[in-house]
Amino acid sequence: MLKNKNVLITGATSGIGRDITKRILQNQGNVACCGRSEAKLQTLMEENASFVGKQFYKAFDITREEDILTFIEEAGNAIGPIDILINCAGINSERAPVESISTQEFRRMIDVNLMAPFVFIREVYNQMIERQEGTIINILSTVCGFSNEGISAYTASKAGFDGFVKVLRKEARQNNVKVCSVYPGGVNTDFRSEPRPQYLSPAIVADSVLSVIQLNRESCMDELVIRPMVETNFS
Repeated sequence: MLKNKNVLITGATSGIGRDITKRILQNQGNVACCGRSEAKLQTLMEENASFVGKQFYKAFDITREEDILTFIEEAGNAIGPIDILINCAGINSERAPVESISTQEFRRMIDVNLMAPFVFIREVYNQMIERQEGTIINILSTVCGFSNEGISAYTASKAGFDGFVKVLRKEARQNNVKVCSVYPGGVNTDFRSEPRPQYLSPAIVADSVLSVIQLNRESCMDELVIRPMVETNFS
């Protein structure tokens, strides 16, 4: 299902995005990926150089729209038209009660978690409309479904993106474009201040994303929630 497919992945330098990139390459897909660290991207590509798929990567700040547009154009030139877009980049840069959150950090989380994936989707989706096929997968969070103290800015940015994607999903159906939202619960990544081995590994989430991609052409998994067994913050 992935052989010779062209996949664009954001947030590929660590955590879930890194493992998704590895899985795509292992399954003979072509990858264009981006992240914040040139060194980490280069290491990722070097570690997976033995796989046959085309590889293109670039480090840049996804809050700059013009840089996103340039990257998408360069990615298309390097690997071909994008068949699958996976929005994985995200930050939670300020865990604090509402009265302590700075405007700067709130805005940055909105820019990274909502505005940037919107731009990626708009540009790639327009290409998919022309071809009348494609898949868009968005890594969200279970915070979209519950309210926890101390993460209001992160929750607002993810929930806003979730609402946008729900509308996109309905609009995209008429253009034969699949839109899936993946909602991981706790994941043991560098995203956290200390290790949580009882949480999901990034590899487990990456495997779930592959299961979404590998569905047949006639079906679409609209939403996928995946949680560690220790997690009970759901209704």
